[in-house]
Amino acid sequence: MELLVVIALLCWLIYALFVWIRGIVHRRRLPEPSVAPGQLETYQGQAFREICRRAANPGRRVMMTDYFAQRGWNRADAMRVLAEPLKHKLIDVEGWRFGSYSVTYKGWTEYEGKFIWTGGEGVHISTGPGGFVVANVNSHHSVVHGGYGNRTNAPDIPHQQLIDALRTDADTATSDEAVRAREYADDLAAAVDARDPDRTARILGRINALLSTATAAFTLARGLLPPGS
Repeated sequence: MELLVVIALLCWLIYALFVWIRGIVHRRRLPEPSVAPGQLETYQGQAFREICRRAANPGRRVMMTDYFAQRGWNRADAMRVLAEPLKHKLIDVEGWRFGSYSVTYKGWTEYEGKFIWTGGEGVHISTGPGGFVVANVNSHHSVVHGGYGNRTNAPDIPHQQLIDALRTDADTATSDEAVRAREYADDLAAAVDARDPDRTARILGRINALLSTATAAFTLARGLLPPGS
């Protein structure tokens, strides 16, 4: 019994030493941060959700360096953005390389409770009065309903048309919006191909949120809706 305690303590010390050395290496020669303090809260939520989206379940390791590069974040920016999720143990740093993370069970519970929609047939997702409404009809026909003013009586819009519009609009959008639009278009295409209604609904919710705040660049995606609907 004493031997097991000694071995466990030794393993803990080795891991603690590894984490300490890793922290020193990751913080060594940090560049000047470029993310403004006022942007941190927004970016924290976006980065946390992206880690969860890529991981798909708690404990799975994902590499985020490509995401940081697309956002134009240097190493100091990424560490500042993810400081709060790490502090509150929503995510963990994994491995030795910078940019590798996993979602904790606490983080996944937070993600499920606030960002994943798991409703059934006929439920729609709305951004509020006057917003763009996207609804999943939970069928095998791969269609959604869209409308302005929280009306879902517009004609059906094929998923592929929405996918193509998002990719086209992304070419003239801001870099942040373009990255998300292309990712959501790819995700929606994969979900439709897999005939996974729950996954499709979650992605439609992300597209809905994007369109509710996006710049005027997304004219095609918004233009799918009939005039005056």
